[in-house]
Amino acid sequence: MKDYVEKPLADTSVPEPIVKLISKDLTNYLVIKDGHIVASDLSASFDAIFVGTYGDALPDKLNVFFDSEFVNEHPDHDEAYHYNLDHVNSGLLIHVPRNVAIAERLHVFYLQSEHELVQNVRIVLEPGSEFKYFEYFYNETAADINIVSNSVVRENAKLSYTGISAFNKDARVDVRRNSFVFRYGRSEYDLAEVNDGNIVAKTNIFLQEKYAAGTSKTVAISSEQQEVSFRQMIEHNAPETEGYIENYGVSNHASHLYFEGVGKINKNMKRSVARQSNRGIVLGKDARLDANPLLLIDEYDVEAGHGAAIGKIDEEQLYYLMSRGLSLRAAERLIISGFLSPVMSMLSTDTLRDDFMHKVEAKTS
Repeated sequence: MKDYVEKPLADTSVPEPIVKLISKDLTNYLVIKDGHIVASDLSASFDAIFVGTYGDALPDKLNVFFDSEFVNEHPDHDEAYHYNLDHVNSGLLIHVPRNVAIAERLHVFYLQSEHELVQNVRIVLEPGSEFKYFEYFYNETAADINIVSNSVVRENAKLSYTGISAFNKDARVDVRRNSFVFRYGRSEYDLAEVNDGNIVAKTNIFLQEKYAAGTSKTVAISSEQQEVSFRQMIEHNAPETEGYIENYGVSNHASHLYFEGVGKINKNMKRSVARQSNRGIVLGKDARLDANPLLLIDEYDVEAGHGAAIGKIDEEQLYYLMSRGLSLRAAERLIISGFLSPVMSMLSTDTLRDDFMHKVEAKTS
């Protein structure tokens, strides 16, 4: 990675939509605007770990995040990934020491305002540690946005990673998330994509040692003329590892929503488990939702399977709800809300849940 250069920030104010999310019932948050922390509220629990921008980190602390060559040099990384490493202008570094378990969730709001956003996040969990992380992306101006997030989950550590993107229609976004999980480690990624931008997102979980486990869950809604693509891969690089992929999607108007999930079990990775499920609802007559579940298996002694169920809202469900007095629109919204319920458990406050449901209603109307 080239030297990190922090660009000056002319306006340090927090936009009103974000103020509403943090001002009522949210604790333990950072607001990072174009690479600068402009608001924060962290409890004393977070004194036990390191949380800071690249500009905050001393050289010896940076070594913690860049001592693993497999993170940057993995063969799956492409031109967009390496562009991020060469042009990063916003970053967050999180280091959880050995046997430190933080029960509270850290909420981080990343804002784009004055220039293109090239965001790089590094999360390192040492053996026996636990950490819960929530990220929320928001842009104010038309911009190209490049995001790379890498996590390293050491032996017997557990990472809970939750994210929501709320980009507007003027955003062009590329997101790469990677997690490298070691012996008895567990990495859980739960992502809700309810943005209006053109986005390509890819989540990879690499199970590096025996008994590692990973889950990648994505909920996405596309609308208007959006073309959005979400790809997940869980690669088994050790025997007796477990990987689970879940996708939930709603495609409305004339949008195109694409899911691709790959469960990859390499040769000699015996007694590993790779499972995948895809569920989708198509609302608009011109809408399209494609799911492409793949299993790449190079070993016999494994468990693997996938399934997909995509179609319009069940008419019998609609009829039942309407017979109880609901309008067609209200019945559709109730069914969609139930379908997207996996997201609600990710959100820690009523304000965040209300914000999510407002976006769902706007995109499915």
